Amino acid sequence: MKILIILLKWEGGVGTVIKNISNILKNKGHKVDIFSREDDLKSNSFINSIFKIRNFVKNKMKENNYDIIYTQDWSIGFPLIFPFPIFKNKHYCCFHGNSVSKGKLFQNFVGNYMKEKIIVVGDSIKLRFKNSNIVYNGVDTNSFKSLNKKREYIGWINKSSEKISEEYINKFSSKLNMKKIIAKEIKLKNMNEFYNKCKIFISIPNKSAGFNLCWLEAMSSGVPIIIGNDNGIGFKLPIIKINNNDDLFKNDLILNERKYIKEINEFNWENSVNKLIKIFNKNIK
Repeated sequence: MKILIILLKWEGGVGTVIKNISNILKNKGHKVDIFSREDDLKSNSFINSIFKIRNFVKNKMKENNYDIIYTQDWSIGFPLIFPFPIFKNKHYCCFHGNSVSKGKLFQNFVGNYMKEKIIVVGDSIKLRFKNSNIVYNGVDTNSFKSLNKKREYIGWINKSSEKISEEYINKFSSKLNMKKIIAKEIKLKNMNEFYNKCKIFISIPNKSAGFNLCWLEAMSSGVPIIIGNDNGIGFKLPIIKINNNDDLFKNDLILNERKYIKEINEFNWENSVNKLIKIFNKNIK
């Protein structure tokens, strides 16, 4: 199978997802070519990229006649269906989160038009696009694992999708009399080291979260206490859940330590890729 994947940019969670699934696809004998709108096509604007992406895909199809075109996000998928659809039968689009504001209108348009050709990574997106196919993300247990180091920090990743602020992390740190460690602009290859310093890891994503991969990374890295919420994949995980930021300071918040071996076995990239191949094969047949 020959697959063309186009994503927005390499940096971030979507880039991590694509690197993992593409490696497994290649190991299974499939040809995979990947391009980024921002890094390879040098286009940071959705409007200005519409015809740029269309022309790029047309040229690539002439060169390789791909079996599957797999776009990541509505902003990459939209140019292939508007103003008129091209390569309709070969095109699949993955939604990695719930778009808000103006983006929500475009995402609805792409999702409602492509229907079963939409792939989603979480149940909250599946609820919006009922004809879509759900393929959960996984975690690379070779990259994220326990290093058997002393754990003494409260860990938090400073990213825009977090509902909780550093101010709350500081207050929680003071309450437990534990030092905090914050990941900001840390390269992916160094994140396992970060998680291995954490006794407690906190991530409270907003409703736009499609999956929130950092929970699985923390689980795989052996963090014994993980605090999150029901957004993204959170409702399926046995992590400590809080309904709002102030719940961090409730006296009845029980910080039970545990291991997540069963959940890690369920959420792996091999399972994700096998399901993806099954979906793609339906199109080829």
